[in-house]
Parts: sequence; C-alpha cells; structure tokens
Amino acid sequence: MTTSILKRTALLCSFIATGFMAEAQYFTFAPEIGAGATSATLSAPPAIIDPAHATIKTTSDFNANFKIGLAVAFQFDQFWSINSGAFYQYIEPTFVQGTQPSTTITDKMNYINIPLEIVHINSALKKGFYYGIGVNFGLPISGTDERVTNNGTPSVKTTIKFDGLENATFGNNYTHYNFLNVGAVAKVGYFFGKTYLGVEANLGLSNISPNSNSKYKINTYGVHVGYIISKKKPRQPAVPQTDSTSL
Repeated sequence: MTTSILKRTALLCSFIATGFMAEAQYFTFAPEIGAGATSATLSAPPAIIDPAHATIKTTSDFNANFKIGLAVAFQFDQFWSINSGAFYQYIEPTFVQGTQPSTTITDKMNYINIPLEIVHINSALKKGFYYGIGVNFGLPISGTDERVTNNGTPSVKTTIKFDGLENATFGNNYTHYNFLNVGAVAKVGYFFGKTYLGVEANLGLSNISPNSNSKYKINTYGVHVGYIISKKKPRQPAVPQTDSTSL
C-alpha cells in the first residue's frame, strides 16, 4: 500500500514538473550596447589634497560612460525572467576640489559588470514593455587617476590598484581603491520584435574608497539597445513510465 502511494505521488510530481518546464521556459542571448552619463560622490577624498577640506562632500561632473557585452535571460514564466550577462564598461568620474588653486581629479576606470536582475516581460517577447530591478557586481580591470592643480604645476598621474589598501598619501606610484563595486539596478524598456531599447540606472551601494572616514560611490545612467540572436529551450524532463497494475 505504501509503495503504491509513493509511486502515485512521484508520478503526480513528475507531471507537475513537466508542465512547469513546458510553460514558457527558455534562454535568450542578446548582444547589447549602451552609453550614458556617470556621476559620483566623494567625501574625504582618497588622496588628501587639502586637509582643511578633507571631509567636504563633492559631486562629480556628468561624464560619458560606455558599455558593451552579452545579455543572457532565463524566462521561467510567461511574464518573468532572470537576467544576467557580462559587460565591459568604461567610466570617468571627474571632481573639482578646493577654490584657488583648485584641483581637478579624473578617474578613468574599466570594469566588467555582471548584473543579476528579475525582469517583467511580455509572454511572447515580440512587442511590449519590460521593466526590472536587481543588483550589479562591478569587477575592475584597470584604471588611472590624474590630478591637475590650477597653479601651473605639472599634472600627477598614477595607476589605480583595486587592492583595498589605504592611501596614506597621494604619491607618484599608485592610487588604491576597493575591488568590488556593487550597485542597485533599475531598468525599463520596450521590445520591437527581436530588438529592444531601454534606459537604466546603476546606483552605487558600495564604497570603493579604502580610506578611513572616506566615501566614494559611483552612479551610472544610460540608454541600451540589444538584439536577441537565439532562444534555447531547456531539455524537457522525462516522464516516468509505469504500468497500471503497479499502482
């Protein structure tokens, strides 16, 4: 009796799982390109230029950013998908510190971004709006830090190391930032068949400055366009076979 109940339960579960897998599940892959503006806030700058103003919060100018990569989505329901991928992004926050002489700080940084998002879509991915939220993990590749003081002195340029070491002073060797740059992502857009167009915001959550009492957070805003090149449906699970006499 017990064996018969277990077999019936297993068979029922397998039918439910098969129905779920067949509902609307498939992977999509899409090359994607985007551009926009970068803004950042800096408090107690990583390299102290003027100790008297070390704790003043400074907002960067809006500079252009650029990204390109491959978006991957797993549609697990008629109207929902989990999106990820890998994207190269170039950002360039620029700050002006002090009065006279003022110092302009320009960080030129290259990142690989790996987002993880939950996105609401239309069931057929043909036409219609999409929107989503998630988190982005920025992994740095390289960067340079350049400082120009408005008093005729030569500019100072250093290589950025994303090793989390604290900058005691700003010298001619390296500028140090934290490795992982985490941001909150929000996006909205529209499907035109296989092509889609959208806007997004990536708001910095993590502090990339390793210095005590310092905060350096980066935000990016942009427009993106992508083209779905393939859809791949996962392999359907096999339905266990059984004969009527065994139940």
